[in-house]
Amino acid sequence: MQARDLALQYDLIGRLYDAALHEDHWPGLCADLAVAFGAHNAAALLQPAGAGTALAGADEGWLSTFLPHLERALQMRSRLAHNDLAEHCSVAALDALATAVVLLDAGLTVLYANGAAGRVFGAESPLQLRGARLAQTASRGAQTLAHMVRRAVRCLEPGALGGPAQAPQSLCLPRGGHLPLTLSVAPFMLAGGRTGGGRPCAIVMARDPETVTASAEVLQQLFELTPAEAAVSRALAAGASLEDIATATGVTVNTVKTHLHRVYGKTSTRRQGELIALIHGSTATLLPPHPVG
Repeated sequence: MQARDLALQYDLIGRLYDAALHEDHWPGLCADLAVAFGAHNAAALLQPAGAGTALAGADEGWLSTFLPHLERALQMRSRLAHNDLAEHCSVAALDALATAVVLLDAGLTVLYANGAAGRVFGAESPLQLRGARLAQTASRGAQTLAHMVRRAVRCLEPGALGGPAQAPQSLCLPRGGHLPLTLSVAPFMLAGGRTGGGRPCAIVMARDPETVTASAEVLQQLFELTPAEAAVSRALAAGASLEDIATATGVTVNTVKTHLHRVYGKTSTRRQGELIALIHGSTATLLPPHPVG
């Protein structure tokens, strides 16, 4: 049966755009198209090249009115599917980082936190997650996280003049008995998703300088190291000296040096500083799905 009534035609067009925005409405729309144009014609229309398909027994006037809307709806659906995929990939990438990433509003309410945030902002940290807010428990000088976040958010608000506040800001917080925690704060416009618009907020990034995420297993895979060579490399990246490594592994310092020189050859490095920089700058710093090494 063909949809000839004008009101029914506009109703179908409206449901077409609604289904483009809501995936769970799409099956119902397909059924409606089958009623309006016939099952065979509906299947042809929904194909990528369906707009140029000759439809048997279809009302040409109604078809010429409907086709432009169908093409736009399919384009919208394709773009939204692409955006959803990009969003899922972005979240997965953030969760794989050893760097803590937190999105905050002007009141320090947490809008998003990746997997590493809980490890960096723990009970002993100068920054702690308390309910829905990130609280600062230690400070150095007049700069505070709250002040930096407010500056970052303010520069994205309507009518903001921009300027230096848009550049990333840095903050160093002391930790008793540990290396200080350093973090960066930058403006970030949180997308409004399918509803459109955006929300000004701040992105905070921090990494515990004492945490080494590179595992011996990953270093073996990356640089084709032996287990002993990978263990020496990982220990160096964690700040251990050659003497410390020799004592911990029960070998001589000369044996550790032999392993190290072999590592230099396999990693195209020439000194300890280069090797450590390579390890900390490589994908070995990504968090594994399960703790290893």
